[in-house]
Amino acid sequence: MNEHTQNRLFGACGIASVVLMLAGVAIGAIGGREFATISSTPAQIVHALSKPAGAAVWAGAYLELLSFGCFLAFAMWACARLGGGLLGSIGRATATAYATLSIAALAVGDAIEYRAGHGVGVQLGSALITINEALYVGTWFLSVFFLLAAGPLALSSGRRALGWSALATAAITLVLTAVSLDNLGQMANFLWLIWIVWASLALARGERAPAGAAAVAAQRA
Repeated sequence: MNEHTQNRLFGACGIASVVLMLAGVAIGAIGGREFATISSTPAQIVHALSKPAGAAVWAGAYLELLSFGCFLAFAMWACARLGGGLLGSIGRATATAYATLSIAALAVGDAIEYRAGHGVGVQLGSALITINEALYVGTWFLSVFFLLAAGPLALSSGRRALGWSALATAAITLVLTAVSLDNLGQMANFLWLIWIVWASLALARGERAPAGAAAVAAQRA
């Protein structure tokens, strides 16, 4: 496989990770998936746990799980494409942790759906929902750590827009998560997904660093 084909393949993995995730959430929602959170009232939690999950909910969950395999392929490639080194190693480590924690959050969420409609009490349901959201919010911080590694890598390779957008997304996520978990924090997570798509397209096109940046990189090497 030549380099051009490889770049297109891994760039497609990044886009596929976002498409699969959003499609999974949408299919689950259409199928009646309930989205109770730590701010939900006891009555809302009872309602969310009152009926069993249908086939569409499980189909959506399956797609979401597949998305993280695609994300890992994208993240490993992106770190190498941007230059690797120590920051690349940090990026790969945080990407692996992000995927691992995300799958754990999905597993807890699936356990909730599996028990829904089978007599789950409010206390147990609230505990599981809290654990699920705690894991989910933890993934936001891991995405920030990935961006804080990828941003400087992109800047040093001459991809200024990609680098500064990574750093800006990281900063916005940290601020909005502190302000509001269920609302602004959720919205900030969409910026992360948009960045993944942008990075996938930019790196797959084989954009080169400007001549000046390339010369500086050569001198440092």
